[in-house]
Amino acid sequence: MEQLHQTLAYAVVAGVLVAIAWTSVALATGRGGGPRLESFQNAVIGLVAITAAVGLYLLLTGHSPHDSIHLLYGFLALAALPFARSFGPRLSPRGRTALGLAGVVAIGLFVLRLFMTG
Repeated sequence: MEQLHQTLAYAVVAGVLVAIAWTSVALATGRGGGPRLESFQNAVIGLVAITAAVGLYLLLTGHSPHDSIHLLYGFLALAALPFARSFGPRLSPRGRTALGLAGVVAIGLFVLRLFMTG
């Protein structure tokens, strides 16, 4: 299970990098991200959630992370994009895309810390 957790974590990194690039291009071109970009960002959140679920299973079966703050970073990575999006309902499509970029960058930073504390 530890190998699965690590493999999923690398998949999260790949997904976050693609999401950052795609969202950056959408923002730079002045268009909103559109439903496909939002769906991809949702898939990244889903992958983070699956990775967290495997990590929780590992924790419950006696495999704790090297540093307990790892658990906090996992929660923050999971919450970053939904939290950023919560500020967007009244914004323009470009504003919502900017919030999406902030959210996926935050996920990337929290995932970086997760690798450092794992």
